[in-house]
Amino acid sequence: MSINKVELKVFTESYTDKLYRDVKSTVNIENYFKHTFPYEERFPKGGTNIFISDDFDLDPEKSDLENSILLYEELKLNETQASDPRFWTYLSHVTFWKYMRKRWAIENVRKNDNPIGRVIDRYLLINPRLESLTRNGISRLWWYAHLTKDNSREDNYELTKILLTRAEIPVGLLERTIGINGNMRTAILEFLNENTDILSNEDLTRELLRAINLYGGTKLLPLLEIQEIKKVLYLLKPAA
Repeated sequence: MSINKVELKVFTESYTDKLYRDVKSTVNIENYFKHTFPYEERFPKGGTNIFISDDFDLDPEKSDLENSILLYEELKLNETQASDPRFWTYLSHVTFWKYMRKRWAIENVRKNDNPIGRVIDRYLLINPRLESLTRNGISRLWWYAHLTKDNSREDNYELTKILLTRAEIPVGLLERTIGINGNMRTAILEFLNENTDILSNEDLTRELLRAINLYGGTKLLPLLEIQEIKKVLYLLKPAA
């Protein structure tokens, strides 16, 4: 990989808002079918002090896991930078547009589904909540790794690999309140890894995540240690 670095830009807040308003009102929705997104070049701003290798790109043929690790290792961000909707909106419309057009092609939206919903979820980022950060087509990759990388493990990305075993796991874990807490994330992912009958079954995985989310709404689970949370998970374990 090239050692030459380029500084990334961000869209202005006003332009990010405009993109959202245009999509909501179906104005310029055809832009999301184009080979290059026709953004207004006067709106991106520099001075982010965030750099990327000039030949770095994401590969839509690779798995989310591979791209997640690659992007996280490449983009050295703090959580403030990584929570900026302007930054990720720029990356999804400019830097990684080719990846987005293949990985989240509007043409691939299922029949009778609204393509506007896909654009809002995957191409835009309206607020910095974890639910939104783990849905945008680019920010999700960085945050998957950030929330699960553990340098104390022999395999630093062991939990990331469990998280991305199947699509419903990050949805059920990170798009819910339980995903905010580090002990909860670790306990759930370790539990799934220890219970392959649940991990390998889509319905049982969803049932477990629903159960712990409901249980967590009435109990102070985030205050517990990882092993204590796992004891609760064993009590809630759905029958295979």
